[in-house]
Amino acid sequence: MRFIRLSLSQARFNLQGYVRSSRTVIFGVLMPVGFLALFNSVFGGRYKTIPVNGHLISSVAFYTGGLTTYGVMLGTFTGILVAIVSAREAGWLKRFRGTPMPSGAYLAGQILYLFVTSVGLIAVMLAVSVFGYGLTVRAVTLLATLCYTLVGVFAFAAIALALTKVITTSEMASSVGPFTVVILSFISGVFLPPELLPHWLITVSSYFPLEPLASSMQRAFALPSGTGFELRTFVVLAVWGIVSFVIAQFTFTWEPLKR
Repeated sequence: MRFIRLSLSQARFNLQGYVRSSRTVIFGVLMPVGFLALFNSVFGGRYKTIPVNGHLISSVAFYTGGLTTYGVMLGTFTGILVAIVSAREAGWLKRFRGTPMPSGAYLAGQILYLFVTSVGLIAVMLAVSVFGYGLTVRAVTLLATLCYTLVGVFAFAAIALALTKVITTSEMASSVGPFTVVILSFISGVFLPPELLPHWLITVSSYFPLEPLASSMQRAFALPSGTGFELRTFVVLAVWGIVSFVIAQFTFTWEPLKR
């Protein structure tokens, strides 16, 4: 109970800092929403439907699912990377480790806070798509989206924690995080319809965590029937998350790396 209480307190503290930072809110929420409006304006007229893994889905559903996934990964992966590296190099993590607070409570609070902000982003994206572009969202789709987000946040956070060993400065984290997300988005059918990308590139990207999550979210929003759940997506994300978490267990350090 103490661990849960402290994790919730840490998550609440992070959330308060998040809403007070206009720059963080703008880049974390308004950027995906802006991309949604932009891509629907540019491609929506030409591509009324877009083929994704053998299914024809509407361009609105395609960009809603893809850009929502982009926002979740950008906020989670970059957020964890920058927050942990910055706190570590400033000596804050070492101080946290020296307090009575359990070590994992700090990290659990970070991940919980990012899950809450990801859910908030999804709510905003769906509101824009439903009321602005006429997207129809079924109740089972909302459940599938919530489950995908939960597993996705875990996987992206675990990957970021595993990479903190090789990221030595907050400036490096601020560059590597967004760059990685943008590159993966381009090759994973988030920004561009898959038919515009080489087949081999889509095949390669399917082994990374973003492409399965994006395509599953896109189909969940588009298809008029079914549950929206796809086992392959959960398996890929779970493998990435578990392997990264195990790596982080052996490589994560609370001590500053830069001397």
